Amino acid sequence: MLRRRSTRSHASRARHRFGAALVLLLPLLLVPGAAAAQQLGAEEAEALVRQVWYEGLPSEHAVRIGPEGAQRLIELLEDPDARDAHANILLALSQSGQRGAYRAIARFADQPREGELDRAAFRAWQVLPFAWGHLAEHDRRALARLRGELADGAPSWRFGRFEGERLRTLRRRAAASSLAECSLPVARAMLADEEAREPDPKLRAHLRAARERHAARAEERAR
Repeated sequence: MLRRRSTRSHASRARHRFGAALVLLLPLLLVPGAAAAQQLGAEEAEALVRQVWYEGLPSEHAVRIGPEGAQRLIELLEDPDARDAHANILLALSQSGQRGAYRAIARFADQPREGELDRAAFRAWQVLPFAWGHLAEHDRRALARLRGELADGAPSWRFGRFEGERLRTLRRRAAASSLAECSLPVARAMLADEEAREPDPKLRAHLRAARERHAARAEERAR
């Protein structure tokens, strides 16, 4: 009984801290220019990733995550009880470019996965290629991980009707889309190389479209 009451008390305190952090974060999210004045610390970063963002986690806030905020996200990424936030954490941490982001995301990506995944784990797996793409802007090692996303075999786990080659195709398409959004010129070369080798006409067309989108975005940035 004492242990159970202690657990509920700890959970209550954690919810209180999160609620307080959310109150602190809301002005940063809603007031134009307010977030530019300061970095997001541990509580603010946690509040950011625990939000439900229907149009995607806002990059303008993720890039303001400071060292303490990144450290908190790394801790949460290793916490199975925070798995509902893992997808947001991957995106936020990768865009922050903070020290330790690559190692934390790599550890998460390399975890052994078997059997049936739950929805939170599947969603986190889906955003991994995009996390690597964001991180490549800060750490070129992420490009090698993206190349692996394009070349690796089919995962051994499953999620509902997604398994085997269907999962592999899903991952490769996501990796191509992520490279299309990456500003580095080498990303376009990677897409061209993969397109030249790809025998599947549908995936080859997706790679070509991603390469053309990368070129168009590069032209926009050059103007």
